Amino acid sequence: MLRYLTAGESHGEYLSGVLEGFPSGVRIAPEYISAQLRRRRLAPGRSARQAIETDRCEVLSGLGGGATTGAPIALLIKNSGRRPPTPSSLPRPGHADLPGMLKYGTLNAVQVRERASARETAMRVALGSFALRLLELLEVKIRSRVVSLGSRPVTTAKDAADRLLRARRDGDTLGGVFEVTVENLPAGLGGFAQWDHRLGSRLGASLLGINGVKGFEVGGGFALAALGGRAASGDLSLSGGLDAGMTNGRALTLRCAVKPVPGLPGGALSTDLRTFRKELSVSKTSDTSAVFAAAVIGEHAAALELASALLEKFGGDSLPELRRRLDEWRKDTGKILRRL
Repeated sequence: MLRYLTAGESHGEYLSGVLEGFPSGVRIAPEYISAQLRRRRLAPGRSARQAIETDRCEVLSGLGGGATTGAPIALLIKNSGRRPPTPSSLPRPGHADLPGMLKYGTLNAVQVRERASARETAMRVALGSFALRLLELLEVKIRSRVVSLGSRPVTTAKDAADRLLRARRDGDTLGGVFEVTVENLPAGLGGFAQWDHRLGSRLGASLLGINGVKGFEVGGGFALAALGGRAASGDLSLSGGLDAGMTNGRALTLRCAVKPVPGLPGGALSTDLRTFRKELSVSKTSDTSAVFAAAVIGEHAAALELASALLEKFGGDSLPELRRRLDEWRKDTGKILRRL
């Protein structure tokens, strides 16, 4: 299985990450990782800080001759916006500040804010780039799209851009829903014997771990609650590619609800924990909407879980070994699935 950790703060010198358990023989170019990071950084709705950051990723270990070696992969991203933030005892509403300050017994919200920041997701995308590349080489296709922005569906890129501009001018922010679709996954990933074997629970944990994500569903999701059993069982697409925690050979469909960014240019009323006076907490670097960037992050978070599930199912310390086992499985299961 894959294991990964990230470290670093929003305005610290570096973000760092380690990915362990990744097979050898996966060719990945620095430009590939950079392109994925650029998708996250330049997504619609981002703040002015994204023009400062370059997100240049340095591979410290785990690559040799342009391909993975099987050793742990260590990555480093240097932060460009490193101006030390001013200590503050005023928590930002809707952020990690208040519970984090209570948890760690500090009156400095910055100590919490720096690590809780969505800046950390840059490293998750960098690590997820390796998983995404592995899945591509195994003919598994992942894509994402924003389904709705605020209370309305997203119809065109221009419509979304106009709504983001209006929200920015009004000093407001927008939430939304994004969808991740995965095609050509083999059947049988995950398990049903224990709750934490179920692939849905693992994907849910990973995607709910993205900053601002407040809801998660697979396939028909919450809409299934309004259907009768006859209608629900008659439409196989409503399963979203998972049955009893296992992939069933159909396209996997995941959706996440992202809350409006709580940092408002006009400020939000808060209470200073040192003086207990009411004050406005103002954020000048917040995104207008995080949903477009979250969709990109969601692809990479899902890719890490799916690559891990593939390695658990088929084993193999190298890409050729993994591919041989997967091809044989697809051949055997395909004889059944094609007749359904």
